[in-house]
Amino acid sequence: MSKNTKFRVQQINLDKKLAGLLIPVFAMRSDNKDFGIGDTACVMQAIDFLASLNMSVLQLLPINETGADNSPYNALSANALDPVYLTMTPEMVPGLSPDMLNELAPESVLEPLRQGAVNYEPVKKLKLALLRAAYNNFTSDDESLAAFKRDRAWLEGYSLFRAFMDENGGSAVWTEWRPEHRSVDKCQTLAQEPAISERRRFYEWVQWVAYRQWRQVRAYADKLGVELMGDIPFGVSRYSADVFCQPQFFDLESSGGAPPETFFQGDKFTEVWGQNWGIPLYDWQALKKNDYSFWRQRVRSTAEIFHYFRIDHVLGFFRVYAFPWIPERNGEFVDLTLAQAKLKTGGRLPGFSPRSDEEPEDAEANCQDGTDLLSMILDAAGDTKVVAEDLGMVPDYVRPRLQEMGIPGFIIPIFEREDDPERNFRKPETYEPLSLATLGTHDHQPLKTYYEELSKWWHGPDGHEGWQEVSRLMRFLGLEPEEAPEHFDSDLQKRIFKVLFSSPSWLTVLMISDLFASAKRFNEPGLAEDSNWSQRLSKSFAAYRQDEKREILSYVADLVVSCGRARSLNLGE
Repeated sequence: MSKNTKFRVQQINLDKKLAGLLIPVFAMRSDNKDFGIGDTACVMQAIDFLASLNMSVLQLLPINETGADNSPYNALSANALDPVYLTMTPEMVPGLSPDMLNELAPESVLEPLRQGAVNYEPVKKLKLALLRAAYNNFTSDDESLAAFKRDRAWLEGYSLFRAFMDENGGSAVWTEWRPEHRSVDKCQTLAQEPAISERRRFYEWVQWVAYRQWRQVRAYADKLGVELMGDIPFGVSRYSADVFCQPQFFDLESSGGAPPETFFQGDKFTEVWGQNWGIPLYDWQALKKNDYSFWRQRVRSTAEIFHYFRIDHVLGFFRVYAFPWIPERNGEFVDLTLAQAKLKTGGRLPGFSPRSDEEPEDAEANCQDGTDLLSMILDAAGDTKVVAEDLGMVPDYVRPRLQEMGIPGFIIPIFEREDDPERNFRKPETYEPLSLATLGTHDHQPLKTYYEELSKWWHGPDGHEGWQEVSRLMRFLGLEPEEAPEHFDSDLQKRIFKVLFSSPSWLTVLMISDLFASAKRFNEPGLAEDSNWSQRLSKSFAAYRQDEKREILSYVADLVVSCGRARSLNLGE
């Protein structure tokens, strides 16, 4: 790569090592006070929980408003927050009264919603009904509401899109709206109608309430010395306010995704072609002419709430795997050969865009593109720190460049291997200090499931190969292979935690399911199942601190201290 490249460099204090938990908001549960999904009050309880473990970073998945598939990575807006995460109490929602709650959300309605996984449709419907009632009862001319509207240019397009979603049965698929609604220009003309104008004001008010609540969460975290890590997906939904209102910034003929790989083969299409996420590609030249205003606003919205944010699929800034068709057409290609697919698309096949890394000059150009874009992100982020999810098929130049720019990348031990024929796990003491080490993300199977499947391999027909992998894991943990348990147990769990937390990585994060040795999985890439994005914790955080999990929680709290990762005790007032 070119040695003359200039770029921004982020400063992170590597002398202060940190520890944290990844907990999706939807998975959180309170003691019979939620509406069947986690909310901002639950997040504050999660902050208390982290403080009790001496941890200092609470990592969340994106909290933007989701569409019909409920995926936080397929949101209706890059800036609008999801009303489904709002705490519905009179103290937290201006205009909401106890009588409204008693009428619209009695216990007879709430109790079924709290059972099992998140049932999004009735939860969303109920919360929007309560917000509408509160809005109709809201009489204040609060200057903060007027200032909120003035300072957020994205609200105009979002409220327009949201209003016309309602006009079209709640669908975000604007390509299937009534013909007179399928362009932003036509909708802006029709938006002068009083009913549409009023609906837009409602959705703007909801966003004011949402940002208001999340700023309270931020203030509470600051008070307890806990920092929040948000998440910005690389792409945006094709059926979002952003694409509908600013189509000039997107290539709608292509879809971003990921190439076929070993770990995610949920169905035949994914196994053969890879993951077609459906996100439109960016027109980076058009964005550049506008000083990347779309991305700068997106980063500023995130920085209002979070101390850090993770860029999901940072590889996309360097080059993105592109499909010449949208996901709705995936079925047409499942059984085709490459030649047949090429005929069907007029000569185009899935591949990296704008160019592959096969030629050295193309790899250098891709590296430069990613460097320029990440410099822009760092500039927009200001004091908010950026972390890069750099997993998958990672080009050789990406991780060195991230290190040069001061951006921590991800280390997941089971994917980190020595460059030797034995495929041994990389020694943890060799981990880069500028890194986030974790046992898995929301896309990966939990630790317990991983080991149980490894044990089945070990005791199955391919037992020799399974035993070799178990032996590699034991050596990584500083144990003898003969010490490997047949089933996942608390001793093995503790040993894995200790090795992870003892590593040089600046930040180590446990997924909440791994902390509780649970088999709950939050997402399985390539599958469109109701179980995705809906799994909830079995109990509230307070209940976990009182039950049989007390022992592992006490162990982790002590481990965080002994490994020099305890949160600062110099707390704000």
